[in-house]
Formats: sequence, C-alpha cells, structure tokens
Amino acid sequence: MKRELRPLAPFHEMYRKKERALEFDCKDRRDWQRWRKALRRKLTELLGGFPERRPRLSPEILETKEFDGYVRQKVAFRSAPAQDVVAYLLIPSGVELPAPAALAIHGHGYGVKDIVGLWEDGSERSTPDGYHKDFAVELARRGFVTIAPEVYCFGERTEPEDRGGCSCRKAAWWAQMYGKTLIGVRVWDVMRCIDYLETRKEVDADRIGCMGISGGGMVTTFASALEDRIKAVVVSGYICTFKDSILAMNHCECNYVPNILLWAEQYDVASLIAPRPLLVEAGTKDTIFPLPAVRKALSKIRRAYRLLGETDRLDSDVFEGRHQISGAKAYDWLRRWLCE
Repeated sequence: MKRELRPLAPFHEMYRKKERALEFDCKDRRDWQRWRKALRRKLTELLGGFPERRPRLSPEILETKEFDGYVRQKVAFRSAPAQDVVAYLLIPSGVELPAPAALAIHGHGYGVKDIVGLWEDGSERSTPDGYHKDFAVELARRGFVTIAPEVYCFGERTEPEDRGGCSCRKAAWWAQMYGKTLIGVRVWDVMRCIDYLETRKEVDADRIGCMGISGGGMVTTFASALEDRIKAVVVSGYICTFKDSILAMNHCECNYVPNILLWAEQYDVASLIAPRPLLVEAGTKDTIFPLPAVRKALSKIRRAYRLLGETDRLDSDVFEGRHQISGAKAYDWLRRWLCE
C-alpha cells in the first residue's frame, strides 16, 4: 500500500471531490436571484459581518492642493468605532459637475501615496512609478471624481512599529480570533467611502465605479460583489482561482477567508458582480495570478453574464507584462459605462 504523507494531499482531495455548496449553477433568472441572495448572505457571514452605519462619518478636509487637471484633497472620516479612514479625493478640473466617481484601491506596497503621485516620504513626483502607475491620478485626468482610501493596515493605517510595511499579519490574526476578516474590514471601508462620496456635491452618486489592483483587486472584487452602488468595475491582477493563486504560493495573510471553499470559489464571488460591467486585467507574466487560471475563472464568470444576456458587460485585457496596471482598456471601459 502506498502511503500518502504530503500534508496538502487531503485538502487537494477535498477540493477535487467536494462540491461547493453555493457554486454558480443557475438555469434561469429565478435561479440566479435565489443564488445571488444566498451567496451574498453567506459571504457577508464568512467575512465577519458588517457594523451598523454608526457613528456618523464626521468628515474632515485635512489638506487641499491644486495640480494641472485636478485638485487633490486629503480627507478623513469615521468608518466604524475606533476605526477612521484617511483618503485622497481627486476632483477633476474642467468637467461638468456633478461628475461620475471612481474608487481607486491600491495593493501591497507603501500605501495610498503610491497611486496619487507621491513618494513614500510624501514628496510629489511627476512621472508614474511602480506597478500601480499612479492610476488614481489617471482616473481623475479622465474626468472621474476619484477617492483613493488608505487601505486598512497600510501607510498611515499601520501600527507605529510597522511603518514602511504593513500590519496585515497582526490584524488578520486578531480579526480571526473575533470571527472577522481583513477583507471584511476593507470592504466595509469601501462602503463607507461611497457613503462619503454621496455627501459631496461634486459627485453623481448614481455613477460610481471601482478599480483596484492586486490586494486592491481583491477588495474591489469582494466589495463589488456585495455593494450595488458600484456600477462598473475594473479588477487588475487578482481574478483567478483560490486554488491556483493564494493557495498555490505564499501570500499575505489578508487574502484568506475561513471556510469559503465549502461554499464558493473566487469566480463565484466575482460572478455576483453580474450583470454590472466588469473588466479583468491580467498580465501574461504575472506569476502571482497565473494566466491559465485567470482564463478558467473568466470562463466561469462568463456563464453568469451569458445567463443574464449581458455578455458585452464582461471583458478582459490580457497584456504582455508582469503584475501591474495595464490601463489599455480600463479607463475607456469605465467611461463607456459611467459617462456615456
């Protein structure tokens, strides 16, 4: 008898044999409505639930600077008890207000400064740098009132001893000890960002999109799956399968949701975005979210759009490159669905 001693073998066997309880398998719109309601409810539970919309936002504008093509404000507001959000709001110049809005969600790195044209030390830069490519600035230049929150556990929202890195590991384990997840906290912050956008006279609250990369793509995927006020979506460097991405290599602790594979794969979560427009960016050389599994996930997500008769609302930008923003289709995609 051949003995199986690999520690992952029983989990691979479970994945192969066990049908996920809320995997997308809908035959008509009535099935889809039931499935969507059930998976949203279960997903909210798995993420740890959300607090009430209290206390009030108590917003504050901390700084205002003018640039060619936009005004950048640094703002802060209350998300939940003992939890504040700091964000940059980029208001485009020369556009009719109120204008469509976009959330820009950064990934791992030194935080939100890396997508609004700032170096780690807070000094300004004129040329985009790194895998983020200052995409919040690009969104503003394309006419979107853009809010870029400091993602929980990065930048100014780290513990003092973690400055320059992240506090994901500590916060993830604390969260799990209380039945919470970092994804859940970050999704709630996105919801509160939308609450804040709705208070701004510059924003057309019926036309809000969301764009994120890597860890920001994770937040964008889960937030868009649960938040209908997000009307159009771009996910860069994330859509894949759990099996072939975060379970196939070392990833940050913030990526994991206890028990989720009993219920759904990543493509099922993304399918909750349907029928709203979704564009998926994927680099051919992205080793973190490998392209064959990205294509598999897209084929699964496409079933939901096909069922709903909205296949033109799902698209992909497969570009030659590594783990980075492409932008070749993304900005026009958001303008198509939010501005035209």
